[in-house]
Amino acid sequence: MRPGTKLAVMLAGGALVWGLIAMALCWREKPQKKAVRVAQTALYASVDNPESVKVVAVSEPDSVFGRCYIDDDEKMAIAVSMMKVNEKVMSQTDGLRDLDFEDSSVTDLVSRQMSAMGALRSLAGFVDPDAPRKPFSGWKVKIEYEAVSEGGSPYRSEYWFILDRDAQCVVNSFEIPLL
Repeated sequence: MRPGTKLAVMLAGGALVWGLIAMALCWREKPQKKAVRVAQTALYASVDNPESVKVVAVSEPDSVFGRCYIDDDEKMAIAVSMMKVNEKVMSQTDGLRDLDFEDSSVTDLVSRQMSAMGALRSLAGFVDPDAPRKPFSGWKVKIEYEAVSEGGSPYRSEYWFILDRDAQCVVNSFEIPLL
C-alpha cells in the first residue's frame, strides 16, 4: 500500500460515518410535526364514525408547562362556545321540557357538551400568577373537524390532544362541541 493511502481511506471512512450521523439527525421528525401526526391518528381512533371525519383545521402545536393545559383566553373561548351550545339546546327543547330522545342530534349534542364540561372541570386548574413557571411537559394540539355521529347526525367539534414531551403518546384529550 502506498504511503498516504491508508490515511486517505481512514479520512474517507470517518467522513462517511459522520455524514450518515448528520443525515440521520436531519431526517429525525421534529416533535411538533410528530405531535400533529399522533393527534390526528388519535382523533380517528376517538370518534364513533372515523370514516365520516373531515378535518377542518389543525392548530400549531403549543407547548404545555406542568399540568395546566388551558390558559385564561382558552377558558373564556370554551365558556363562550359552551354558552352557545347551551342556548341552542335550550331553544330546541323548550328549556329541556321537550327533550325528544328520538332526536339524536340534540341528545348527541347534550352528551358531547356534558362530556366536555366534565373534562374541563378536571383540567382547568387555577394558577397562581406569582408561582414559578413549571417545566416543559408536552404539547397541545387542537383539531377542528366535522363528522357524522353513530346516530347519523352531522356535527362539528374541536378535539384537544395533550401529548407528552416527546410527542410519543396522548396524555389527555377532550372534545369541545362547536356550532
